[in-house]
Amino acid sequence: MSRANPLDSKLGRIITFSLLYMSEGIPFGFSAIALVTYLRQSGVGLAEIGFFTAWLYGPWSFKWAWAPLVDLIQPKLLGPRKFWIASAQVMMIVTLGVVLAVDPGTNLVLLTLLIAIHNVFAATQDVAIDALAVSVLPEHERGTANGFMFGSSYLGQAIGGSGALYVAGAFGFNWSYALVLGALAIILVAVTLRIQEPVYEAVEAAAQRTGSVISVFLSRLKAFLKDLYTGLFKSGRGPALGVLFALLPPGTVALGLALGATMQVDIGMDENAIANLTLMTTVAAALGCVVGGWVSDRFGHRRMLAVWYILTGFPTFWLAQKLVGNGMEGVTITEFFVVAVIYNFTSGLVAGTNLALFMGLTNPKVAATQFTGYMAMRNVVYAYSATWQGQAAEANGYAWVLMIEIGLLALPLILLPFLSPLRPVQVAEPAPVID
Repeated sequence: MSRANPLDSKLGRIITFSLLYMSEGIPFGFSAIALVTYLRQSGVGLAEIGFFTAWLYGPWSFKWAWAPLVDLIQPKLLGPRKFWIASAQVMMIVTLGVVLAVDPGTNLVLLTLLIAIHNVFAATQDVAIDALAVSVLPEHERGTANGFMFGSSYLGQAIGGSGALYVAGAFGFNWSYALVLGALAIILVAVTLRIQEPVYEAVEAAAQRTGSVISVFLSRLKAFLKDLYTGLFKSGRGPALGVLFALLPPGTVALGLALGATMQVDIGMDENAIANLTLMTTVAAALGCVVGGWVSDRFGHRRMLAVWYILTGFPTFWLAQKLVGNGMEGVTITEFFVVAVIYNFTSGLVAGTNLALFMGLTNPKVAATQFTGYMAMRNVVYAYSATWQGQAAEANGYAWVLMIEIGLLALPLILLPFLSPLRPVQVAEPAPVID
């Protein structure tokens, strides 16, 4: 690899993957924070907003369906993973530009559809980024790198959420799109296009020996299925139980989904106040990611993840007690600021450790599919949580939802001790790829 390749050094790897994750956070923050705020201010109900938020996570929940393409189709143009990352970023910019023509307050169905399409490309980018990370990050760097990666994702959400709201308050909502689109274009040019992937000589040699596209595909698919089966079912109980674990809430999640944003509107905060709080909470979450990754590398991912899960319950429980019988009138704006910042720090602790845990359960030979499968299941959690929480909050109030979340904390904690890391396994020889 060239000396200019940012993946050649530890610092370069951390910076590169952090900025790539930031490119995921920017448009997601815009959709989940700025758009949700605009919808609630426009009088859209909690159940409808919950449905919209569920579709933000929908493509991420099912990205496993097309994730094998990243493993199976590896063009030489740009590089196997770089091609997918760059192509997805271009389409993210294009689709978000189309969303600009839709009024979020009057055409929720079309808006939801377009945002879902945008997130198909965002999820595809994530598949390729994670596969590249599994391939190039040494094990001893994963916790720290993942902490910075998720921290940067949160900072991206601050740009797309708080930044967009600041711009919307000063110049109108449509101008917020320029901020988001410009930031994505800068990362595409300054980061993605500078990446130089490792060259896998055995894979290239196998591809050169095979002239038929169909035979290349079938050979690669056979090796892929064998490796996936080995990674999930021949590597100890951890990888298999990881499936169930990934389908359970990562701590309490309501304050980090749509309800956290709608509460801010319902408590009487204006756009600037919401932008200020969003900035504070995303910085707190980013700090939590870095701290969580660093601490978990030293004291154990499973042990610390259990602690982080429990910590998310404290601010959630405190807020629930304040809201019982009083609704949003039971808490002041200042109190909500404090509890939101504390919660997002604990949520960051979880995020900074979760990725390292799942990477430890993943077979690198089929990283784009197995690891993506775990992450997709995690997004299923966010999708079904946003749906039921929106409906439940509209019917029974915010406090009822938060108390249910406290009870659900026990489920993932029971499984954590059994998530043993992946044992060294024998996998198939590198198979041909499709150029």
